[in-house]
Amino acid sequence: MRCPGRFPLPSAIAALSALAMLASPLRAQDAPPTKPLKATADFGYVGTKGNSDVQTLTSSDKLEWKPGKWLITQDGAAVWGTDHGVENAGRYFVGLRGERELIPHVSAYLQGSWRRNTFAAISRQFDESVGLAYHVLQPTPHQLDFEAGVGLAQRRTTLDTQDDFSTYRLAENYRYYFREKTWFDANGIFLGNFEDSNDYEWDATTALVAPIAGMLALKIGYNYHNRNAPPPGVKKWDSTLAAGIQFTY
Repeated sequence: MRCPGRFPLPSAIAALSALAMLASPLRAQDAPPTKPLKATADFGYVGTKGNSDVQTLTSSDKLEWKPGKWLITQDGAAVWGTDHGVENAGRYFVGLRGERELIPHVSAYLQGSWRRNTFAAISRQFDESVGLAYHVLQPTPHQLDFEAGVGLAQRRTTLDTQDDFSTYRLAENYRYYFREKTWFDANGIFLGNFEDSNDYEWDATTALVAPIAGMLALKIGYNYHNRNAPPPGVKKWDSTLAAGIQFTY
């Protein structure tokens, strides 16, 4: 479900850690063997009627295909909510990425994405970037990547203004496998504007996945997004605390 306001990050991390201890023994094992095609999708829904009339829907997907030294990734996410029939949340994202290994631990990537969040005054924004990824740790049981790149952005606001600018991108991706199907993620992205140093944004995400049965797992995650210079009247931050069922193939 969508967090209605600022959720304390330490509390979220504590809750995720507690769930990990309940889900499985904290015995580090090797990560699962690499498959040419992997797909995950998760879904969460909360609906109330009566004294309150609220609906909240969260969903995401990730498709990875690895032909040889290439890794092709498609991912998407959505948060939608209403309160007494009036939409009060609507954030959408779709991304596509191609990555190729250059030498051990180093790869090059090319990616593009589309997003929409009218409550943050973004009617639509396209981002394209190229860069390098350094795979510091392989998943045994830790996985840690750092990325750096440059690109372009095209942002259309709900105020009917168009901003096109060059960008730089820094990212960190960390995963720890408690066991084959139980892991914890902590990821961060920083996107800067070369043409306006005050116009930057960053995104932090944590998630825990624990198996239920077969291809089904329980996922709980927390996302915090901050934009330093939004239009007047728009808050700098959005946060989402979500729990739901994940399907993995």
